[in-house]
Amino acid sequence: MEIHLKALTFAPMYRNLVIKVGTNVLTRPDGRLDVTNISHLVDQIAALKAAGISLVLVSSGAVGAGREIFTVDEQTEEVASRQVLSAIGQVRLMELYRQLFAGHNLLCAQVLATKGDFRDDLHADNMLNCFRALLHDQIVPVVNENDVVAVTELMFTDNDELAGLAARMLQVDALVILSSVDGLFDGPPDAPGSQLIPLVNAADESVLDFIQDEKTSFGRGGMATKIRIASRTAQNGIPVMLGNGRTPHVLLSLLEGKWPGTVVTSGNERS
Repeated sequence: MEIHLKALTFAPMYRNLVIKVGTNVLTRPDGRLDVTNISHLVDQIAALKAAGISLVLVSSGAVGAGREIFTVDEQTEEVASRQVLSAIGQVRLMELYRQLFAGHNLLCAQVLATKGDFRDDLHADNMLNCFRALLHDQIVPVVNENDVVAVTELMFTDNDELAGLAARMLQVDALVILSSVDGLFDGPPDAPGSQLIPLVNAADESVLDFIQDEKTSFGRGGMATKIRIASRTAQNGIPVMLGNGRTPHVLLSLLEGKWPGTVVTSGNERS
């Protein structure tokens, strides 16, 4: 089912977006980077840029990229293992993005953040100024959690939280969250008879009853986190689109004024 944004009084074209892509969209079942799907996503982002949309990409995948090229000793403590894989993988991930965006004559830039960067006014102002300068110069900011230094209280719940904070900081027209499922369903997504819920009101807590507890294989978050972040973001006047990053041309549907997943809205979006 596709939800037509015009019917919700949303504009089919957005001036600016934050797009978050989850680990399971960027990696194969074995945890290695899915270069083919990443390339397809970059193609779509380039098309959005060509249509005049300013956007920030929040990308997971650094740990998966690190796992692809390095095996951490089994005796290494979990946090240290994540730090090592992220430090190695972030280089690999950004080099891949650099090459793919260059194929569209676009530059991308790395922005790493911790939750502390959004709590501290000076850090937040510096980050906002950096985003504005990059976007002004038509550079695609690629944002990820700084896993090398983000431990305990500095960690985001996952990159959904980072994307929501970035969307609210930049006051974008919409936040897009891509995972390996089509959106919120009224039952287990793979169960016969389960139906996609195309529209969720941010204040409607009853939708939480439909959320399954399990997470996808390599990601840290799940649908509960996505709905929580989406509701908070929508209540700040920014609609949130939940969709499947493996659906062909999923991002291009934004140019057509429709969305094939779930839209979370407060009904009080900015015009």
